[in-house]
Amino acid sequence: MQSFMCFGGETVETVQFSSLADVKIELVKMLEQEDIQTKQWSLFEMLTHCSQTIEYSMVGYPQMKPKIVRNTIGRMVIRKFLRQGFMKHDLAAHVPGAAKLEKQGTAKEGIEILLKSIDKFTAYNGPLAPHLVFGALSKEEYDKYFTMHIADHFSELLY
Repeated sequence: MQSFMCFGGETVETVQFSSLADVKIELVKMLEQEDIQTKQWSLFEMLTHCSQTIEYSMVGYPQMKPKIVRNTIGRMVIRKFLRQGFMKHDLAAHVPGAAKLEKQGTAKEGIEILLKSIDKFTAYNGPLAPHLVFGALSKEEYDKYFTMHIADHFSELLY
């Protein structure tokens, strides 16, 4: 992880990973932390949300933005994110139409859920579902998107 500053409970401001493999390394390190607080969602909820987005790339998102949005604005936004290597989004937004996330669970459970989804995505060779906003993405684009998505959520961690 790059630009990950957490001293004395300060908020993590800039988090960047180069790949989902780097995310996995950080998740394993997190297993050793005794108390990780977050700004908005519980850590479990945050991690399961990130897992949920990965899972939907393989099975389909429950609700999609109109095709015109996915093919125009959505494509412009994802190209910008991929080009700059990071993203900023509403960190309290749930996936539209998705099942409600459980708020309670241990950090370890959340980490294990996200690790399992990353491994499942990495091994997945089937057709990928279009993203609800960005439309059709290649596996490489999805990998970069998920990496940036997780990093953006990790900007809300407090150690």
